[in-house]
Amino acid sequence: MIERLRLLWGDLQAWYLKLSPRERVMVTAAGGTTLVVVTFLVLFLLASSADATRRRTESKLQRLAEAEQLAAGYAEAERARKQAEAALTASEVSLITYVAEKGKQVGLEIPSLNPKGEIPVGDGRIVENSVEITLTDVALPRLVDFLGSLEQGPGVVRVTFLRIEPRPKDGVLTAWTTVTAYRLKAAP
Repeated sequence: MIERLRLLWGDLQAWYLKLSPRERVMVTAAGGTTLVVVTFLVLFLLASSADATRRRTESKLQRLAEAEQLAAGYAEAERARKQAEAALTASEVSLITYVAEKGKQVGLEIPSLNPKGEIPVGDGRIVENSVEITLTDVALPRLVDFLGSLEQGPGVVRVTFLRIEPRPKDGVLTAWTTVTAYRLKAAP
């Protein structure tokens, strides 16, 4: 094989030496031009291939980052769901007793407690139990303490409705509120 290449090279040199000086210049220029064009094409193809590889890599890294972000979001949502379920199953609150106790703790007399009964929420796995409360002649700071203490207790208890009618000349107000407790429905 090497011998064959030597013979070909020798034939090429002999052919080149037979050319006139003008033809040699033209062949040399054509050969140089061909070499430059081939080199340019090879470099262009390598660069475009490298760019395509870079773009694919960046796209994959971006999709990986999105997947990691979704996984972190899912993990956070799952953690929040488990915390909410734990709070819903933490304890079943007897809402009327709970509200009356919290009222006594802040020094409020609760004259009117109207239970609404249990209502399934969403897909029926969560049960809502509400109590409507009417408070008359209450000072605003005492009402704020009372409502805040209701949501600090066991389980999931929320103030879901509040209407206030102030009486500025007396420095008190009348408040109508609904307090709701949520719990998971017992499995059948």
